[in-house]
Amino acid sequence: MPCSRFSPPCPDSIFFASNLPRFRPKALVFSLACLTAPGVWAAEGPARLDTVHVTADGPQARVGSNKLDREEIERPQARSLAEVLDALPGVNAGGSQRPGGQTINVWGFESVEHVQVSLDGAPQGFDKYQQGTSFIDPELLGSVEVFKGGHSPFYGNGAFGAVVKAETKTVAELLQPGKSVGGFAKLMYQDNGRQFGQSLAAYAGGPGSKADILAYVTRSRAGDGKKGDGSSTMFSGNDLEGGMLKLAWRPAPGHRLRLGWVSQEEERRTPWAAKRGDIPAPNAADIKKYGWEGAWLRQSVWREQQNETVSADWTFVSDSPWLDLQLSYAQSRRYQHDTRPPTASIYAFSSLFGNESWVNQRDRRLELRNTARFGSGWARQEVTMGVSWAHKTLDALFYRPDKRKDPAYNYGYLNPRYQPPGEETVRSAYWVHQWQPLDSLTLTPSLRYDHVWIQGRENLASAYNDPAKGHDYSGLAYSGWSPRLAARWNFHPGWTLDAGYTRTWRAPGVDEVYDTQTLGSTTATSRQLQPETLNAVKLGLEFERGNVLASGDNLSAALTWYRQTVKNDIAQRLGPNRGDAPGAPLPPVIGFYRNMPGYVIQGFELEGRYQAGGWFGSLSLSSTKGERNHSLMDPWGRDEPITNIPPRKAVANLGYRWNKIGLSLSGQGKFVRKQDRVLVNSPYAYPAQHGYSLFGLYLGWQPKGRFKGLEARLAVDNLFNTQYIPYLTEGAEGMGRAIRTSVSWRF
Repeated sequence: MPCSRFSPPCPDSIFFASNLPRFRPKALVFSLACLTAPGVWAAEGPARLDTVHVTADGPQARVGSNKLDREEIERPQARSLAEVLDALPGVNAGGSQRPGGQTINVWGFESVEHVQVSLDGAPQGFDKYQQGTSFIDPELLGSVEVFKGGHSPFYGNGAFGAVVKAETKTVAELLQPGKSVGGFAKLMYQDNGRQFGQSLAAYAGGPGSKADILAYVTRSRAGDGKKGDGSSTMFSGNDLEGGMLKLAWRPAPGHRLRLGWVSQEEERRTPWAAKRGDIPAPNAADIKKYGWEGAWLRQSVWREQQNETVSADWTFVSDSPWLDLQLSYAQSRRYQHDTRPPTASIYAFSSLFGNESWVNQRDRRLELRNTARFGSGWARQEVTMGVSWAHKTLDALFYRPDKRKDPAYNYGYLNPRYQPPGEETVRSAYWVHQWQPLDSLTLTPSLRYDHVWIQGRENLASAYNDPAKGHDYSGLAYSGWSPRLAARWNFHPGWTLDAGYTRTWRAPGVDEVYDTQTLGSTTATSRQLQPETLNAVKLGLEFERGNVLASGDNLSAALTWYRQTVKNDIAQRLGPNRGDAPGAPLPPVIGFYRNMPGYVIQGFELEGRYQAGGWFGSLSLSSTKGERNHSLMDPWGRDEPITNIPPRKAVANLGYRWNKIGLSLSGQGKFVRKQDRVLVNSPYAYPAQHGYSLFGLYLGWQPKGRFKGLEARLAVDNLFNTQYIPYLTEGAEGMGRAIRTSVSWRF
């Protein structure tokens, strides 16, 4: 299908994204060619490298957290980070199958404020309405860790649901044992959507070397995917290219400096709302007027998206136990440019970012922390203290051709009043004190302080800068403390009790305070908003032991119970009762957002992993329930279920690895219960969904001898081509059977 690239002119003074750098794979290709030259790193001399072991069973089960290594990320050959994490207990993918349309739901939280995603330390959230929050290509990842429930003292101002910490691949993971220079080439294919991809990398260094360098490029292209009934998911194809360049330098014992750059670019035809399901077919009148293809194009936008991350850190570990220092800086940008075709209506999209839009979000983060270890016996202690600074800017611009002659609307170029421009600055300090009075007992109290400053910006359209209507974009400050207490008690060999309590908070965001959407005749900003608060408790039991059922086997299991109580949650004024008292009318000037009484989310998850000889397997079960105090549509109404609560889920994996020939075969079953505990007669809720079961097969081969370095993979997702609709979607059907293959060579 040909793509329309209509782009009306935009003055340089307001086209803020015109200077955004574009990813150029050729620059990295030159680096790859240089790295493969034999003498590039000869000056370092022969390096003695540690052997990299990749196990089939993966990391051990832990209370309230999960970690995926490179093997577990690559085994399913997933297309998105959300798809990778969907097999974990308490974690569910939402949104649609379209690229950039996925969200990550953890313990019932899924907003960008409550589930914070980072790549190499740089925030990756995207605040645009009806867009996904997961844009990271799994092909670049070496590990992913999920910290659930807001219990980490190293993250503040939100993250009630989780922190998802993604890290890109490293030289040590890619190098062949005994080598200090290497290369990597990979070809990938998926039959569903005819997706074809390729990757190329070169690297040098590794453990024992003074420096590392890694250059990596990847590209994939796909057409529309098919659902279980054989029909196509319109506009679900993609054209994605990405890459990274990473450097590390160890100039002296104890010192390490790392630099990293990651870039992804994507172009595709897509519905404006990437999270939604099928878009309605064009009517007969449009087909007659514009033709079949032209009528469908009018239902979509041409989207150009760029994501860029830069990271740097310096660590110093001295001979003194008092000094273990780390200074880190990271920044990221997400940019999205949408263009509707020339035939699109000039009146219909005023609330959907107009006929052309530019959205740019930038995050920067600077942190300094030190860990001191001292004492012995019952006085053994570890104290980590740190300070951090984070800054986020949000810019959105769109073009309304129906206002092109109206000076009150800046001749059509204005900021969306439902996504106002502005900035947020967070200054933080934290103290984490780990005390081990007994070999079997560790107590970890911590305290964090956050100061949040948000500042709006006047709209380019003077129509939305009227003080008489309550348009006030001046700054606001919020501050507060977050105390936490964690304890781990190894009360019996192999058995550990894990408990934690946290009280933290989240300041209102720029889009919540400075939104000026219309409620009748009211368009004021919401400056009255108070921070949300979270009281969270988790209690868990871990078991890990070898030689349980057979000699040389290993069993680990974790059972976690959690309860999250949120007060003063921030929500839109919805429903018939939008005032500030039962039955009260709307005041003449009032904001679009208000604080609600709150809600409670609680649940449990059970995970077990087992390995014996060549056999490996895992089983997990998770269940979450959520109840809102009163109603989203009426703060004085009856209690109701929370919309974002996923259904119960069980995931089972079983496989066998023939180590002598490097072959592994495994299967997965994912069993999702129906979700019928939903809001009734509400346009703001997901519809009830039937339960479903999905099965997958995974085959991997890493031959030895003369073919060492070769790796072939086969993954079959949705083996029986089941037709299903995940609950956390807006009617978006899941993908049908997909056969994914890849062949790679490390040399």
